[in-house]
Amino acid sequence: MDDSAAVRGALREFIEVTTRYTVCGTVGDGLSVIQKATESSCDVILLHLRPPVSDSMETASLLRSKLPHVKVVGFSSVDLGNRKSPATGFDAIIAKQDGLSKLVETLKALMPESPRE
Repeated sequence: MDDSAAVRGALREFIEVTTRYTVCGTVGDGLSVIQKATESSCDVILLHLRPPVSDSMETASLLRSKLPHVKVVGFSSVDLGNRKSPATGFDAIIAKQDGLSKLVETLKALMPESPRE
């Protein structure tokens, strides 16, 4: 989830070109991500954390309660410190300035790649 269609497209392309993961969908807001996630069989959700951060944390918490098996990764351009915890709903939080390679490294740590069919 990201509010920018260009960012969503770039992330999707990067993930699909550099990993064996398949992106099952992209959305622009918290309500849509909850709906899309419950309709699809995704394994991990990437949430853009933007001010107000509390909205993103509420979305992560809702995702965690509805889909406890799904990994939730926050991707932020602001320094959030370490807010990764079961209480926040996030399995990991990555700073955008750490780069896309850090994102892929985190995805692989949370969910080993499986071959594409």
